[in-house]
Amino acid sequence: MGPQHPSTHGVLRLVLSLDGEIIKNVQPHLGYIHRSIEKMCERDTYKMIVHLTDRMDYLSCHMNNEAVCLTVEKALELEVTERIKVIRTLVSELNRLSSHQLWWGVMGMDLGAITS
Repeated sequence: MGPQHPSTHGVLRLVLSLDGEIIKNVQPHLGYIHRSIEKMCERDTYKMIVHLTDRMDYLSCHMNNEAVCLTVEKALELEVTERIKVIRTLVSELNRLSSHQLWWGVMGMDLGAITS
């Protein structure tokens, strides 16, 4: 079924069974977009992975980057300063807030709250 709206970013695919123009059955396939990030992470060194996780979520990329950094730090048994922990927490919260604000805005537009 298509064309899809550009804002969906390929997260939904609907396989339709039709009888003329009447939809008889719908099989949704959620999250069918695959960017092969897992395979690229297997290939690359830990220093090269952060730029890949930037692209997993264009709005809250810090969350994915932090997950990689925390994993590497744990594996290498590195200890970061309290200042770094505070900065990470602040940036994570700002990312979370901006993501929620975008969701509210898009939800309003989907419900027809568009002003001229």
